[in-house]
Amino acid sequence: MKNKLLIKTVALAAVTFLGSTLLTSTKINADESMVPLYKYQTTTPILLHGKQVKVPKAPAHEKRQFRSMWVSTVSNIDFPSKPGLSVGEFKKEYLEVLDTFDSLNMNAVTFQVRPMNDAFYKSALNPWSEFLSGKQGKALIENGKEFDPLAWAIEETHKRNMEFHAWFNPYRVAHAFDYKKPTEQVLKEELAKLDDNNFAKKHPEYIIRFDNKLILDPGIPEVQKFVRDSIMEVVTKYDVDAIHFDDYFYPYKTTRDGKPVIFGDKGEDTETFAKYGSSFNGDIKAWRRNNIDSLIHDLAKEIKAKKSYVKFGISPFGIWGHDSVHPGVGSHTPSGSSASYDDIYADTRKWVKESWIDYITPQIYWAFSTTAAPYGELADWWSDVVKGTNCQLYVGHPNYKHNDTYWDNDWHNPEEIPNQLKFNSLYNEIKGSSFFSLRQLKPETLDVSGSTPQEKAEKRAMITQIRDTIKNDYFNTKALVPTMPWLDNKAPNAVVGINTKKASNKVEISWKDSAKNDSAYYVIYRYERDKGPMKDGDLEDPSNILAIVRRTNNKTELNYVDTTAVNGKTYVYAVTAVDRLHNESSPKYANVPMK
Repeated sequence: MKNKLLIKTVALAAVTFLGSTLLTSTKINADESMVPLYKYQTTTPILLHGKQVKVPKAPAHEKRQFRSMWVSTVSNIDFPSKPGLSVGEFKKEYLEVLDTFDSLNMNAVTFQVRPMNDAFYKSALNPWSEFLSGKQGKALIENGKEFDPLAWAIEETHKRNMEFHAWFNPYRVAHAFDYKKPTEQVLKEELAKLDDNNFAKKHPEYIIRFDNKLILDPGIPEVQKFVRDSIMEVVTKYDVDAIHFDDYFYPYKTTRDGKPVIFGDKGEDTETFAKYGSSFNGDIKAWRRNNIDSLIHDLAKEIKAKKSYVKFGISPFGIWGHDSVHPGVGSHTPSGSSASYDDIYADTRKWVKESWIDYITPQIYWAFSTTAAPYGELADWWSDVVKGTNCQLYVGHPNYKHNDTYWDNDWHNPEEIPNQLKFNSLYNEIKGSSFFSLRQLKPETLDVSGSTPQEKAEKRAMITQIRDTIKNDYFNTKALVPTMPWLDNKAPNAVVGINTKKASNKVEISWKDSAKNDSAYYVIYRYERDKGPMKDGDLEDPSNILAIVRRTNNKTELNYVDTTAVNGKTYVYAVTAVDRLHNESSPKYANVPMK
């Protein structure tokens, strides 16, 4: 999905921007707790608005922080390991995926359910995915029946108290074929691979060919309806927490034989524009943007009308537009770099400002010192964009670049992404992070790059170091998903009561809840009374979260056993009820002297 060159290298000697200071939304002031950043293995300072970038010495730990990884199923990038697994093998591998998420204290899974006009779920509209079974249209069979991977995966994900974000690619039909082949031959060969029930095979007239890709034409009303219907089928049938899009709308420009290849130059959608774009006075680019706008706007309305609690999030290309092209609005990035507004006709800033989407996770897939797209500038720009909107900002980080270090030398630096996480903590608007992708945080099984065994061993050691740094220093406490008060701001009722029963080095905490209470899970806090009186802020300290317990089958009597209690200490336990949109009740307390 992401592993491709999306920006044109711009040869500039240094990164210097106008302005005088970071935006005023910072949490931490520049003082002795901050350290300056330099371009990797140099003494060249990294600048933002003419000032050297500084990050906190120590990681920040937030009680509310979105944490996820993308689980790519297209071409079996992350999961499953190969097509055609048995149901038992599929389940085993997905449980291992959840184990990895658990080990990193993640709280949301972003799972690709519709990678290429196909499905990892039982659908009346899209055929079973070839990346699931090995043949498009073929299901996995369990006990003589079609196995529904999505229903099972959602249930298992919720057991771990993680959100399930169903990730869709709206238009992709086929990719990675020989771009030199004539279109007639490409259509014949690629459509032959598709199941007879594939929408694209039924309607080849709706297909656009660009370079080595086939996509559904976003300008055709029937295509827009089909995409919306495909997504609403999942919203209606499955207990998803969010619908997620990535950055693929109209195709990105590319380069062939040293020359730029730009969508539209060969009139790929000229006929569609002539048929449907008459009201745009010849402005085909505005029409294309409107096609994508319409999909996002209409889909957002349909999702909320069906299930108001289901979130809608998008992970776009990290640059919306350039200040030199959009004065006073765009980011201070070189105009030679790609931008979603101008290159793929996705007005992602508008979607935020209009609050059509509930969260945005821009793929800021560059280092602090990347001239064409500096991380600090873009994180700063997006933080400003989301201010005052009903849209949360998470940041997408490119762990894959530490493996594919040919991108630039900065990705040899194991502190690049940790420094990005520290930088994020300076902004109230940045509510979390997502990492591309799952396999890049599993160094033990990752196929690392390198030309020699020693080079591969060094690369694996670096990737392991990065994973362990994130695990042990940044995500070493549990975190709740941030609330979205525009969706729901009413907390559930507090639990009815809390009782404790102690034994040697063990404390059983039990509580009751009403069957009518909309609790989705419970947070158990533990505070050492020996440290002094409990303060109001102690429940906001994530280090005091002992456990999170999922409510299943609407149980009214629940319990948890603390096996880490130490004799001789006195503990204060607290239990809160939390709903599916993460609104938290008032706590109930119990004092337990372990003496």
